[in-house]
Amino acid sequence: MSILRFIIYFILFIAFLAVAPLIAQYYFPDEALVIPRFWPLFWIFSIVTFSIYLFAYWRMSISNKASGQALLGSVTIKLLICMIIAFVYISGNTVEPAKFIINFFYLYFFHTVFEIYCLLCNLRNQKFK
Repeated sequence: MSILRFIIYFILFIAFLAVAPLIAQYYFPDEALVIPRFWPLFWIFSIVTFSIYLFAYWRMSISNKASGQALLGSVTIKLLICMIIAFVYISGNTVEPAKFIINFFYLYFFHTVFEIYCLLCNLRNQKFK
């Protein structure tokens, strides 16, 4: 997968991922399903996903042997960065545990699945080179 194709997919992914919180925020304001400062977290997760993918893509382009390490390393680094973000968010804000967990894992899970899917597409393409 080329960088341009990834950027197009990434923009579509971000737009699609933003739909559910927007619907929850505007159509169900009484339930407060979206945590305070959700949108800065959304953009932080998006920036982390984008930068981790670019780093892993660069690492995969260096050699075929580094591809598996780049995939595993990117997932591990992303996990650590996201846990640090969660710690900073929890220490700076009062949160309801259930709402925070749902919102955090909504962001983390879908961004990680998207990143792994894109990286695996690159691993499959290397077999044909």
